[in-house]
Amino acid sequence: MAAVGSPTWIVRTNGSLSLRDQLRFARAAVAREVVALPAAIRRRPEPRRVLDADRSPPDTRLARAMQQVSASALPAPLLGHSIRTWLWGSMLAEIDGIAYDDELLYVAALLHDLGLAPGHRPSPEAGCFAVHGAVEARDLLLDAGADAEYARRVCDAIAAHFNVNVPLDWGAEAHLLHGGAHVDVVGRRLGEIAASTVTQVLEREPRIGFADCFTQAMRTEAELRPGSRAGLLWRLGMERAIRRARFPTPAG
Repeated sequence: MAAVGSPTWIVRTNGSLSLRDQLRFARAAVAREVVALPAAIRRRPEPRRVLDADRSPPDTRLARAMQQVSASALPAPLLGHSIRTWLWGSMLAEIDGIAYDDELLYVAALLHDLGLAPGHRPSPEAGCFAVHGAVEARDLLLDAGADAEYARRVCDAIAAHFNVNVPLDWGAEAHLLHGGAHVDVVGRRLGEIAASTVTQVLEREPRIGFADCFTQAMRTEAELRPGSRAGLLWRLGMERAIRRARFPTPAG
């Protein structure tokens, strides 16, 4: 049986969860929440890592082209989220010692919420915003001159990013895109990063307005596509997870 969110599953389902998939996905989501209990409750926390937040995006033709696409397509809160997702993902790679393609991760991060952008949101009949956005991203990359394998890897990473888990053997960039997005949306693994580093990231790309913007987007997805991963996660309490993420409050 194909794993939910895998390329094989995406082709077969277009992102719609069967009843069996819903049960599997819900069990995985609940198990993940148990594993993610605060480290202070379960064990002594590890020292937080001080990391360099002053990271330059890849300066390549493809990266610049996708910067323009994302800047014109995404509302400001989602654009900031996309850039922070890349920053967090690159930091998780450093923490975990994962080798990865920075351009591919950056491009995937810029485009991973394309399916939530005005003018790019799929029709109500579509199975999943992430799958729809992944296909759009693939086509944009092919039109921009990316080779087919590169475009496929970005597409697979974006389609998988709304999973509960994305294992490393699905690709380093897919794994890090998922991890970076989850840091930014619900604060998962934020406790592994030094407060000074977190503050520097938020000064560079403020999180102002993101929680409200993303919550409304997920509420809409749950209404339009209740059988999608977003729809199920919304019913399982995604809004509470977003609201309780402990990010520093901006000064002033």
